[in-house]
Amino acid sequence: MSAIEGKHNFCEDKDMEQIRIVAIPTKVAESVRSTGRAPVYGHPAHTEVGTDSAPCRHCLRLITPGIDRRILFTYDRFAGVESLPLPGPIFVHADACERYTENAGFPDELRTSPRTLESYARGRHLIAREYVTDGKMERVIEQFFASSDVDYIHVNSTTAGCYTFRIERWDRAMADNTES
Repeated sequence: MSAIEGKHNFCEDKDMEQIRIVAIPTKVAESVRSTGRAPVYGHPAHTEVGTDSAPCRHCLRLITPGIDRRILFTYDRFAGVESLPLPGPIFVHADACERYTENAGFPDELRTSPRTLESYARGRHLIAREYVTDGKMERVIEQFFASSDVDYIHVNSTTAGCYTFRIERWDRAMADNTES
């Protein structure tokens, strides 16, 4: 089992990269829920019962269609990491949910739909992009992080193009990931 597949991302193989999965901060999800507006931008957020199984960007679980309410709002995928923004639409559960645990590995629920992984260096410099349709993300993550030039990876929906979450090297946090 690789460090990336492992439940706690720790591995006896010292060459294996340890990773953290970075969902959007709790304060962002709480802000949009309480104000009905996109943090930073102030655009109105849209709340509805989900019609498809899009992932919540806070807990990284699928929003159950026809049952769960979700909020669509504008979010900067580079917030706290880079100075040049790239805002786009994302969903969170309308009701409070627990933020995805950073050391829990790649979210299993998100393996069933195609994902686009993009590796970046500081300065928003895109290094590589890979489309994964078989749910086996570890090979691509390991390949990207084998390059010391890669600082972080963005995981996006391949079908919708929306940002889902960021992957970082465990020992090289890109931003303040605390929940205070």
